[in-house]
Amino acid sequence: MASPGVVVIKDQRFGRHLEGIFHLENPKRLAAFESIMQNPALAGRWQEVIPRLATTEELAWVHTPGYIGKVAKTSGKTLTSFDFDTQTTADSYDTARLAVGGVFSLIDAIQAGKAKRGFAFIRPPGHHAEKDRALGFCLFNNIALGAAYLRNRYGLSRVMIVDIDAHHGNGIQSAFYDSDEVLYLSMHLFPGFPGTGNVGELGRANGEGFTVNVPLGRGHGDQEFARIICHLVLPLAREYQPEMILVPCGFDLYMHDRLGGMRATPKGYALLTRLLIEAAETVCDGRIAFVAEGGYSMKGIRECGLRVMQELCDVKTLNGGKPFNHE
Repeated sequence: MASPGVVVIKDQRFGRHLEGIFHLENPKRLAAFESIMQNPALAGRWQEVIPRLATTEELAWVHTPGYIGKVAKTSGKTLTSFDFDTQTTADSYDTARLAVGGVFSLIDAIQAGKAKRGFAFIRPPGHHAEKDRALGFCLFNNIALGAAYLRNRYGLSRVMIVDIDAHHGNGIQSAFYDSDEVLYLSMHLFPGFPGTGNVGELGRANGEGFTVNVPLGRGHGDQEFARIICHLVLPLAREYQPEMILVPCGFDLYMHDRLGGMRATPKGYALLTRLLIEAAETVCDGRIAFVAEGGYSMKGIRECGLRVMQELCDVKTLNGGKPFNHE
């Protein structure tokens, strides 16, 4: 029987960022996302929601007006470089606003009861973007703005973010470093880009203890990531009792990703997804939103992304539907 209420955000307009430019974060990633949703195993099990553009007022919940204006001024320009890795093209500003609005649209669908969970297949990614700085392929911080949207639009005071990108989400961390209204946990390569995310970075003032970093060396795989979810994320979720869980989902933990340095398999992504769904079912009535971040192997996006979507849609593929023993 089809799984009720799984929402997907996808839109061909996301291909307008860096269109025609040689870059690792390129529109081919969008084609890989699209191929996932055409898989027969998912037929009839999800509903599409059209994303809207975030407003400049909404962007200012996380970013400074000066920085928003700086990105806006790139509109219509063939190529603008913010740093060695991070560029814009003529339509990047509106595409980045659409990415943020896609997260908002996914949240709206979940909060309205149309879905309990879903995935926003958006680009550009966001978790490295600081309040006043583009970084690491990221222009606006999609997830941080999603958490701010939950707070400002819906009055939520406990949001949990579980970052499963291979790189630390420095921008998310800095956005809520002083706040206990967002519990941010990241497992990531360290040392490595962007240089933040050591274990001693715990938050400050009201936010002390609400930032949890799990720095990892190269070569970790499925079981190590699953144990972090089982023995750290699940207990923290039970203690914190979030009203919703957001998952910045990079596909760069995949074993053949060019930038990740880890050894996760598609089966590992299925397992992580199933465990995170279980956490959401336990603490917040199943409300969980996955949002695309990094991932630069097209095969990795297609194969790992399919396993994530299968789990979200209750097409279970793990040992008859059961993850391995949590112990």
